[in-house]
Amino acid sequence: MRFSSFSVVSFAVVLLSLAGCGAAIAPTTTARLLEETRIVAMRDEAGGYRFDTYTAEDLFRQGTALQADAHCADAVARYDRIADEFPSSRYLSPSLYNAALCLQQTGDLESSAAHYYQLIDHVPDSADVRVARLQLTGVLITLERWQEALASSDLLLARTDLPSDERLEAMARRAQALFGMRRLAEATTAAEDAGTYYRTRRGDEVITEPYFAAAAMFVRAESVRARSEAMVLPAGDVQAQHRTLEQRAQLILDAQRAYFDTIRLTNAHWAAAAGYRIGSMYETLYADMTAAPVPPPAEPMSDQQLAMYRDAYRAELRSRVEPLVRHAIRYWELTLLMVERTGVETQWAIRTHAELDRARQLLVTGALPDQDRGTALADPRGGSVAPDAAP
Repeated sequence: MRFSSFSVVSFAVVLLSLAGCGAAIAPTTTARLLEETRIVAMRDEAGGYRFDTYTAEDLFRQGTALQADAHCADAVARYDRIADEFPSSRYLSPSLYNAALCLQQTGDLESSAAHYYQLIDHVPDSADVRVARLQLTGVLITLERWQEALASSDLLLARTDLPSDERLEAMARRAQALFGMRRLAEATTAAEDAGTYYRTRRGDEVITEPYFAAAAMFVRAESVRARSEAMVLPAGDVQAQHRTLEQRAQLILDAQRAYFDTIRLTNAHWAAAAGYRIGSMYETLYADMTAAPVPPPAEPMSDQQLAMYRDAYRAELRSRVEPLVRHAIRYWELTLLMVERTGVETQWAIRTHAELDRARQLLVTGALPDQDRGTALADPRGGSVAPDAAP
């Protein structure tokens, strides 16, 4: 059993001083770099004691080996012991970072964020802080902790040492956070700024990976889509409904162009997301139009006449808006073809498969969407801007 434990700072220096025959030994640079050693006394089977000694470096090496073998929980346990037992060690920062990254990769995002925060707060001068802040901001986006993500991205953008690719990432994250907070005008501006930054890099600042440029363009498109879907068809006369439909149709076209801008950047994840959203816009418009209040008739009618009037209105409307479902099917089919070419199967592609089957059935059966809207077409919270979230 464990009997006692104690730690010795620069254990080698202590031994040297004891062996120096009274001579004064000045600390050396090498000695100062030696890690604190912890000694644990344990009783052995014979009733005596054996001593186990270890340093932060020992725990760190164990943790990295376990992490490399995908034993995340055991690796994090080693890293956390460094934070608990060796808080002044030079291994503290990389241990916290590795633990946060391991937890992030295994899906424990709350714990991952806590470890990133611990690194930033306790080792603020570490070279790991910049990348930890980038990772933290992405985790906060996925967790939909929008206010924290916005604050974190602003802190990143205030730095003067960000490489161009990391600055683009921070700009895209800021746009995502603003969209998540439903600050649509600001999100659009932030997304456009990120797109401009990406396009104008020259020389050593050229950004070759389009992922975050595409993420920003997707936010821009999503902001326009959200504005269009916030427009509710009024219960007034036909002319009032037509005016609203014209305004909404223009926004849908604007959003579609923005989604095309996303697709042109050729990132498989965001291209699939954009293709899915184009189709969902048309089906959502179909659903909203067919579920809209029937305008009152121009002349008084009996109950029987009113029922016939409503049935005739909906039948005519259904025939007029059926092309919207066909548009949705077309874009979803194109999206799936693109996914097949890239070989990247994302959550967006899985959702597209399901919606495509549903839209085809809708054309065959003629069922009204208000009978079939249990599968939400769009996340009203805007959480789809998170990089790895399902739509």
